[in-house]
Amino acid sequence: MDIFEKLKNVEIFKDIDEENLKTLLIELKYKVKRLDKNEIVAFRGDEIEDLIIVAQGEVYTEMQKLNGDSIVVDRLSEGSVLAGAFIFGKDNRFPVDVVTAISSELIYIPKDEVIKMFQKNERLLQNYLGVISDKTQFLSKKIWFSFTNKSINNKLIAYLLNNMNRNNCVLLKNSMKEIAQMFGVARPSLSRVLKEFIDEGIIIREEKNLLKIPSKDTLLQKVD
Repeated sequence: MDIFEKLKNVEIFKDIDEENLKTLLIELKYKVKRLDKNEIVAFRGDEIEDLIIVAQGEVYTEMQKLNGDSIVVDRLSEGSVLAGAFIFGKDNRFPVDVVTAISSELIYIPKDEVIKMFQKNERLLQNYLGVISDKTQFLSKKIWFSFTNKSINNKLIAYLLNNMNRNNCVLLKNSMKEIAQMFGVARPSLSRVLKEFIDEGIIIREEKNLLKIPSKDTLLQKVD
């Protein structure tokens, strides 16, 4: 698969027509790395010298607590850009550890090459700014979520409300272990709270990964 096929679906190349994209990529200098599951992509504090794109697979970012536990900050699937907001910063270092969730292929584009592409295509620059803005907003919401929801009860309620569809159902796209890591809590503790909600009828488990909320008001009454 050539570089065009690898990058045409990447978020920063969205809405750039095929010919313009091929022109951008024809002389592009880059390198490709293939990593197995659970391999380290970067450690917190490593210098960011390239724009890193997840061409295939999935990676996650995590931070270590003082007690050795880890918190998953984000998961990045195929087509995502890693640490896009940091590469051009004064302190251009990874703020988190980056690990492969499954076997993955990453494309590394040197910073100078990225700047050349920006100069050639305004749409690419707009896309890039949009992506890093969205990511900043996402992280801001995550920080606010962690700050305002101290208890597992409140974290779970906020998660359910944020992911509930118009039919009052929540499809769990992550495992309980992954959700616990997002919350920064132990998985057994989270499972215990979820079981309490189910036993009390606040949540109905319709399928293994599908929950139904009969009453949003009843759920909100569980807020600490």
